Amino acid sequence: MENSLVVVLIISAAGMTLLFLALAFFYGLLTLLTSMARDRAVAEAVPAEAGEEAGVRLRAAAIAVALARAEAEQRGVPAAVMPEDGTIPGGVVSSWWTLHHQRQVASNSAARRIR
Repeated sequence: MENSLVVVLIISAAGMTLLFLALAFFYGLLTLLTSMARDRAVAEAVPAEAGEEAGVRLRAAAIAVALARAEAEQRGVPAAVMPEDGTIPGGVVSSWWTLHHQRQVASNSAARRIR
């Protein structure tokens, strides 16, 4: 009969080898799936139109955002509610969030007034 320590070491070596091979396989599989999903998302995000038409649509979207912001400024809505030190709580705030926040603040201003 063999030494039990040798048997334990052989079983441990085989188990660890299988474990690391399985981890490497799943890492490769996840990397492959992530790259496929990322490529598909980019392909869906880019329209299959001519470059000139895409540029026109981007300009139209930029004009729509500028008009919405100008309208909000004319109504007297503050640009943004930020702390004095200039930090943004929760990270980066997009222009769309700011516009939504401005409309939300403007619509509730009468309800918050002290009587």
